[in-house]
Amino acid sequence: MIEILRKMFEANPEKSTIVLKGKCSDCGREATIDITPTSGGFGLQGGSVCKCSAEGYLVKCPDCYQVKPRISSLKVPNKGLKYQYNGAI
Repeated sequence: MIEILRKMFEANPEKSTIVLKGKCSDCGREATIDITPTSGGFGLQGGSVCKCSAEGYLVKCPDCYQVKPRISSLKVPNKGLKYQYNGAI
């Protein structure tokens, strides 16, 4: 996942934030995750995201992540995870 994010930022060096949108794998609510590069890797706000297969990713909203941070491998991945690049915030 780190390599995928690194490539996304390298392809768009003028962008300071990547915004991922998907449905929470636990509760089904829409989750919006802001990702920014940091000196130690990447910072995520608004939830978590995990690459679970070649086809998809699992997203957790902040509330569900706080209750149960582990992502179950039995969940169905978000194949249509949407992302956009934002400029400086």
